[in-house]
This record gives sequence, structure tokens and C-alpha cells, in this order.
Amino acid sequence: MSVLYISDLDGTLLNDEQQVSPESVKILNALIGRGLLFTVATARSAESASWLLRDLTLRLPVAYMNGVFIHDPVTKRNIRSNFLSGALTAEVLAAYERSDLLPLLYTLDRYDVPHVYYKGIRNESEENYITNRTKLGDSRFRMVDGFPDFTVESVMTVNAIDTQERLQPVYEAFRCRSEVICHFGPDIYTPGYYWLEIANSQANKREAALFLKQYAKADKLICFGDSLNDLPMFEAADEKYAVSNAHERVIQAATGTILTNAEHGVAHYLAALRSI
Repeated sequence: MSVLYISDLDGTLLNDEQQVSPESVKILNALIGRGLLFTVATARSAESASWLLRDLTLRLPVAYMNGVFIHDPVTKRNIRSNFLSGALTAEVLAAYERSDLLPLLYTLDRYDVPHVYYKGIRNESEENYITNRTKLGDSRFRMVDGFPDFTVESVMTVNAIDTQERLQPVYEAFRCRSEVICHFGPDIYTPGYYWLEIANSQANKREAALFLKQYAKADKLICFGDSLNDLPMFEAADEKYAVSNAHERVIQAATGTILTNAEHGVAHYLAALRSI
């Protein structure tokens, strides 16, 4: 029986320094070399995640932005894309702004160049996110007075970062809409703040995991995660494991728990499993 293993990144495969540790890299590359079917599904963009994955010899496609894109690291091409329509984008932006929130708009322009448009920085979480990315040389971020024409640029997702209380009304307005998916959960790097990400309904880890399972021709799917946006992926999995540092709801939904992200939990679990 062939088994596909899919891991989340932040809080799961990444350690507390936001890196795939050398120990995890060594273990996973050895297992992949022996035929392990392994890949990643992350909320991060390709621009943010690819350098974190650079030392892993991934041979299967990776799900970025919770499944907005399925990217083949071998051919360097997206094999699946799920964009948000212009009409829905305008509606989501208007809802954020009515709630006095500062949305971040993620797009691809006509030349397939990615951009992140934002109108300012108001809180600590936004500061940490935008500043950390730009310090690392991420050229996507552009502060603007107004958002671009949606007929020219393809919209990947529309996000906002604030307190749970301030984001809740927008979440309630869209969480039951069939055309979109809402990823709503805490910022693990800035306690006290939450992310609300609104995207095409197909842009979720459940659909991404099922696509990857079919692509890999796997008979069984096993997933690893820590955060609320991993719960859809857990729904698709035959077995699902939460790192011990995971959100309580993720632990409750899991088949079992493994070592924390700081203890290289995913890599050690797979090493022990494959040595049997």
C-alpha cells in the first residue's frame, strides 16, 4: 500500500526559529531517497516558503496559500490555481473596510508577478508580518492608497490581521458563503492577534490534500498539523497527527499526537514508522 504524507509548515515542520531544522532535513531527505511520498501544505506563499524548503529534496507538488496553488518543484510550474473572482474581491474588501480593518490583497499581475497590496500598518502583528518579510527581501509588498483593477490582476486571497473581536463580524458575514473559504485563526507568532484569510472555496487544505493524494496515486493519506487551517486537511486524511504544541481543537481532531515542532516531531515520527 502506498502512503502519502503531508505536513503543515509553521508550528509543525518548522521549528521555533521558523526553519526546517538540519536534523529534520537529514531525516526527511534520507526517507524521500528511500521512496517516502512526502510533501507540504502551507498557508505561506511560494515566495515565503520555497526558501524554507530549499534543503529538502521534494519530488511531489506542494500546496501553497492553503491550496490557492499546487506547485510542482520539479518543473517549477503551478499545476493548479484557484483565484477569487473580481466581484467577490470587491465585496470582501468593502466588508473589511466597513469594519475599519486594513486588508492585504494578494495578486498575480498579467506577467505572473506576485504582489501584496496594503494601505498601512496599524498593529503589532501586521508590523511583524510585513516588516519581517520585507527585511528578508520579499519584494511583493507595496503600500498603496487604492487597490488595483481586478480585471488586470488575478486575486489569490484577501486577508486581514487584527484581534479576534474586530475580525469576527467579517468572518460571520462570509463563513457560510459557498463561493469562498474563510481561514480564521490565531497568529502563532504574535499572541493576541488573529488572521482572517478569505479565498476561493477550492483554496483549502482538504481539496489540496485530496488532489495531491490522487496525483501521487497513493492509497492512503497521513497528515501532520498544528493550527485551525489544518482541520480541513485532517478531514481528508486516513490518519492525522497533531504536534504536541498544536491548538487544542487540532489535538482533539487528531488520530494521535507526536513530539513538538521544536523536537522535530514530524521527522522523528516518520523515521520511527519507516524503521519498523
